[in-house]
Amino acid sequence: MTLNIAEVVKQLIRLVYGLSPYFWVDRFLKHKEFSHEPNSEAWQSLRNKRLLLSEFYILFSLFAAVTLWVLSTTIGLWVWLSLFMMLRILGIINKELGVILFGICKITEGTAVSASGRVIVLALVNYFSAMFLFAALYQTIGNFADVPVYLDQAWPLSALFQSMAIHFTLSGAFVANDLMTWGIVTSQGAFCFAFGTMILSLFVSLLNFKPLKP
Repeated sequence: MTLNIAEVVKQLIRLVYGLSPYFWVDRFLKHKEFSHEPNSEAWQSLRNKRLLLSEFYILFSLFAAVTLWVLSTTIGLWVWLSLFMMLRILGIINKELGVILFGICKITEGTAVSASGRVIVLALVNYFSAMFLFAALYQTIGNFADVPVYLDQAWPLSALFQSMAIHFTLSGAFVANDLMTWGIVTSQGAFCFAFGTMILSLFVSLLNFKPLKP
């Protein structure tokens, strides 16, 4: 008996995906699809609902992430909310890994990854959602040693600047002042590296290479 590491990873991705409330709503609609003939009018209506739900969930997540960051800079967030923000960040990278590696965690499941403009735009929305979630984490439980005073005078912006710096350059703007902050910074760097690799894979899959005519 041999260990299939790919299958273990696949099942772990499915397990983490099952923690998302979106998974259960989409699963309900997916089971309703099975009661109709593929490509029939009723089937297509349910498929459109699933696509709309997917877009709504991703856009709502971006709005929620921005709201959490704003609240963290104004009235402050409870520390226990950091756990849910971390779970959402894990959910984002887990779903993208499932799509790229195994063709799962998406509406049209299959081994082939069919990238489209819609898929890439939604992936980028997820990327920005993670950026604001990391900013809210830094603001809530982060601690940096070399933040300029002018950044936090009118409105606390250092957490957002740190998150943006790592998201766009993979290099932090400030130095972590404790182990917790260092862990978040490292996690964000790993997230951005993995996500960037997956986005490049999606872009490459959109290319249509044809031989030059003699």
